[in-house]
Amino acid sequence: MEKLIIFNFKMAPSSLAEAKNVFQIFNKFSSKIKKHKLVIVPPYIFLAEAKEVLGKKCFLGAQNVFWFDRYSVTGEISPKMLKLLKSQYVIIGHSERREYLQETEVMINLKIKTCLKDGLKPILCIGEKERKGKDSSSSFSVKKILFEQLNHAFQGVQIKKSSDLVIAYEPIWAIGSGKSQDLVEVEKTISLIRFWLARRFSEKLAKNLPIIYGGSVNNQNILSFLKLKEGAGVLVGGASTNKNELIKILKQLIK
Repeated sequence: MEKLIIFNFKMAPSSLAEAKNVFQIFNKFSSKIKKHKLVIVPPYIFLAEAKEVLGKKCFLGAQNVFWFDRYSVTGEISPKMLKLLKSQYVIIGHSERREYLQETEVMINLKIKTCLKDGLKPILCIGEKERKGKDSSSSFSVKKILFEQLNHAFQGVQIKKSSDLVIAYEPIWAIGSGKSQDLVEVEKTISLIRFWLARRFSEKLAKNLPIIYGGSVNNQNILSFLKLKEGAGVLVGGASTNKNELIKILKQLIK
């Protein structure tokens, strides 16, 4: 089954020249990767260059979006603007935006609605901040956090096709820590999310909607995460613009 590999550049690289170097790496390896779908999510200012270098070899995404197409909001970018830049995906609700920019559940919900209306595919990020002691996917505290995030995000949302949206499960304690979660626990947590989706939407949508894992994904563990039966791919963070690590990851995807 084709898996989804999303590369979130975050606030990197620091120059257009560096961005071009990274895009050339994707350009070199993407045509050799047959089993997976690659989505590149650079900062806005590099989206046009990404399209120029990569053409149709990779899909493009954005790291954020505003929830109206026409509104006087300094510093924001609209869904229609992203479509002009050939973006097809948008990361929504990333833990860093929730923490540093106080992005609320109401904002996340509005962004999902406007993306679906304008034909962009939201990549909704959810995940618990920490796990204490013997916490697991079956713990009430973990279920409560994930289900509340899902309840808020999908309030008043209708999904027509499972391919319209992606959910990224990112345990916040694993992001950038170098510590990825136990594979069995990841599988169980993704199953838990599918359980919620089945009751909110339908069994069919719950079964087919892509749910991916993110949190310190690197060249040493990416194939293990891609083999998960319940998982539909991975969200790569810091390794996306670390050229040595990126090359190692892309080489793994050729296998």
